[in-house]
Parts: sequence; C-alpha cells; structure tokens
Amino acid sequence: MKKTFLIFAVLAALSLAFVACEKNDKEPKYDASATVLPEITNPQAGDILTFVLADSSNSFAIDWSEAEYTINEGSVLPAPVYSLLIVQADSSWENATELINTTALNYSVLVNDFNNSLTLLGLEPEVATLLKIKVSSIISNVSSTAVESAVIEITATTYAPPTPPPTETPRLYVPGDYQGWDPAGAPNVWSVENDGVYTGFVFYPEGGTFEFKFTSAPSWDGTNFGAGATAGTLDTDAGAGNLSVPAAGGYVLECDTVALTWSATPQSWGVIGSGILNGDWSEDVDMEYDIDNFVLTITLDVTVSQDAGELRFKFRADDGWALNYGLTDPVSGNDLAPGGPDIPMPEGPGNYTITLDLGTVIPTYTLTKN
Repeated sequence: MKKTFLIFAVLAALSLAFVACEKNDKEPKYDASATVLPEITNPQAGDILTFVLADSSNSFAIDWSEAEYTINEGSVLPAPVYSLLIVQADSSWENATELINTTALNYSVLVNDFNNSLTLLGLEPEVATLLKIKVSSIISNVSSTAVESAVIEITATTYAPPTPPPTETPRLYVPGDYQGWDPAGAPNVWSVENDGVYTGFVFYPEGGTFEFKFTSAPSWDGTNFGAGATAGTLDTDAGAGNLSVPAAGGYVLECDTVALTWSATPQSWGVIGSGILNGDWSEDVDMEYDIDNFVLTITLDVTVSQDAGELRFKFRADDGWALNYGLTDPVSGNDLAPGGPDIPMPEGPGNYTITLDLGTVIPTYTLTKN
C-alpha cells in the first residue's frame, strides 16, 4: 500500500519528483522526459476518405499506439485513458468532438454512425473537408501525466442521409444463447433518433449462459459488437468475446455504436387498474414473459370497478410510476405511449389475457376476454 501511495503522490505532485536529491533513491519516480507519446497509426496523415451510403453498415476504425510512462524501481502504473478528438481544420480545438474516451487503442464504429458524427461536426454532404485529429493520454486523471499525439490532417467526404428518411427505424439484432444465436430470429434494439444509440427490452430465461452480442444485420455478415477491453465497452473485432447479463430476467439494453459502450438495466412489468387486485391503483400484478412470442403476458380475473366507474388499466415498470404506458393521444390502434391515458376495458368484468409487446419501436398491447 505504501508503494502504491508513493507512486500516485509523485504523479500528483510532479515537481517534487525532480527534487529527488533529498529523497531516498529507491523511491518510485516518474520520469516525464522518458514518456513516449501516443501516435495515430490509422488513418495516415493526408489520407482522403470518402463515405458512401452503400457502405453504411460496414465498420470504420481509428487506431493509435500506446502511450508509455516510465517509473523506476519496476513499478506498474494503471492503463492510460485516451481521448480521441476531431475538428474541422479551420476551427479551434475548443469546438472539437470527443469521439471516444477509453483505455483501448482504437475507435471502431459503423460507417453510418461515423458519418453522423461528422455531420454533427458541421460537414456538408458531398463536400471534401479537411479535418484535424489527435489523441490525448492521461494516467488516473493526474494532470501532470497528460500528453497528446501529433495532430494529423485528413480529408473526408460525407454522404447525405437518405431522402426521404428511411421508412424503418434503424435497428440492431440481439442474438444470444437464450435463442440459439440466430440473428434473424433475435429481438431488436432501436435507434429512434438515428443517432447511433440503440435501446430495447430483452428477456433472458433461466437455464442459459445469458451471453449475447449485438449485430447490425439479421446474420453474422454485418458488423458484430462484442465485449470490449473494459466493462461496459464494445469491440467490433471478429474475435471479441460475448456480452452477458448477470441473471435471468428482463433488461433494457442500450448500445451506443458511436462511443462503443453498452449497458443492461433490469426491468419488470405489471398491470394495475380498477378491478385488478384491490382496484385502488396501489398495487400491480406482475406479468410473465412468453419467450416463444417475445411478449409479456398475464391472464387474470377482473372484478367490478371499485370506484363505480369504467374499468380501466395501465402497464407500469418496476412497481412504480416513473415509467408507465397508457394509450396514445389521439388513440392509434393498440399503440402505447409513456404516461398516456388509461386503457379502457369496455367488455366489463371477467377473465382476461393481456399482453405487452416491447419488441417494436412503439410498444403495443392486446386485451382479450376469455
């Protein structure tokens, strides 16, 4: 513990490391003059890159070499954290976009997502634009260890999004052990804003490994997103390991194909309303997942309305009201909306089967009196 403390004390107060003549020569010392700067290795300075819509589902990568920090006495430092920055060549670095913050030595995304990042940077479609790129490195947020690579300049030409916009919301597929590793038959996560961030609900049943990947196509022929070097990160390398959730159950998955990060948040669903349980809207009945049809379902008896009004109900997540689904306003078939109006049960008391489909861009429901 003392040795680790000394390493970081030296890094945090670098000036003291150079007044070492009064210290024991065996104490760990950071030699800033021996630091090897990171270097962008792909693309090369002067490269001309042209992105086209036909390549939108292919992958694009920027790679760099490792920054090397020198500490005597054989001490080991934590892995550097790298920040990849890009900006138009005629603009200042204050206007730069951080493409990724990572301990890995590369940034890999779909061409479509990188094209979107360049569009947000202000590039006009079909116009060759000069860009500056650099990567910075730092150890454990110790400012004295912050270094930067040489700046390289490349020329990039972006493509315009399809006009009119695509009729389908962009999706990724989530094949895994739980469904036979079949991308074509897997649930989807969706990028409603077409910004490279995909979200969706996936259920993992008991008895499997809970392992999975994200794929850009309903096959293994597109870009596949597996486990990155650190928790919560992604890697598009063909040899990347599988992702996994810790236990059986439903999860909201988020996959950011721009930042190459992902997360899984447990989520359960129930129905609540008049005529259900005590009918005072204070307690819901948990739904179960139908793994064959990718829907949540419940069959229950509905009694008369306790408030003498029309029978009605809603769906809610995690036994609370932070996220609940009701009807759209105006009503659009069986589509649901967050916080929407109560769903009526016009056929009155009886035994009902209710389903909630979270596998589509807009959640839907069915209400069947048995």
